[in-house]
Amino acid sequence: MSERPWYRRYPSDFLHGTAGMSLEVKGAYSVVLDLIFDRRGPIPDDARWIAGHCGCSVRLWNRIRAELIEAGKLVLEDGKLGNERALREVANEELSARKLAENGAKGGYKSAETRRNRAENRSDTSDNNDIAETGLIAGLKHRAPVLEPYTRINPIVPSPKPDIEGPFREFRHAYPKRDGSQDWAKAKTRFASLVGKGIPPDRLIASARAYCAEAVRKGNLGTSYVKQAATFLSGAWEEYGGPGAEPGNDPQLAAWPRNLPAPSFVKSTWQSGKWPRDAWGAEPGADGSRVPQAIAADWIAERASATGAAA
Repeated sequence: MSERPWYRRYPSDFLHGTAGMSLEVKGAYSVVLDLIFDRRGPIPDDARWIAGHCGCSVRLWNRIRAELIEAGKLVLEDGKLGNERALREVANEELSARKLAENGAKGGYKSAETRRNRAENRSDTSDNNDIAETGLIAGLKHRAPVLEPYTRINPIVPSPKPDIEGPFREFRHAYPKRDGSQDWAKAKTRFASLVGKGIPPDRLIASARAYCAEAVRKGNLGTSYVKQAATFLSGAWEEYGGPGAEPGNDPQLAAWPRNLPAPSFVKSTWQSGKWPRDAWGAEPGADGSRVPQAIAADWIAERASATGAAA
């Protein structure tokens, strides 16, 4: 057997070159090519030996042999069978192998020479160590600059993230119940995003209360008409928590309770006569009302004045 366990085979060329041949002829031809490459040259024209490799009778092999020689696939010379292309491939492979071996030997000689030169240079350097240490090189070594450790002049300190756990719980408690799914994790992300952009949590909580009051007034509480909280926080909250949701500098509005929507919204709801007692408690002016007494008195007086003017 050959020491080379493989050879270059071109399937497309084989299929094209054997087109029209029978299966048994193609198979025997392929085995003969393997024998030629394995032997690295022509093979003996021994019918019994080749037929044994092909797994067929000697009679059948002799018929296939004649067909392959007639087709020019095999060449009989000096009692041996060969294939012109296969023999060229073997010769080229052996030539390439010799060139690789020669180049490897040259590389080995070059590497040995390089190592020898390096060893000689190291020897010369060690002989002149006393000169190097007392000459210019030594002076440069002693005058090498000392690098100061790098220090950032203005270190960047990340701003602390606002704590939204408590405010978001309050927002969730104030938000109207709905019939259907409620993605609170997504709502919390949007709540945190708004707070991070500078929106006061109180405004968002007030908008939730105002939206809840509207749901009670319209009879939508607990139905699918109530928006998901994440959808509400995507923009709808501004309709219920605008600038009026913040007390501002008015001393009366500064006492406005956090568990009620914006004063303007509460006032308009009260004036409409559709006060959501379940959500906001007693009406303005009644015992236990959440609306500060001074503000409720102003509203009642304003409504009485408007009623009298109308009469």
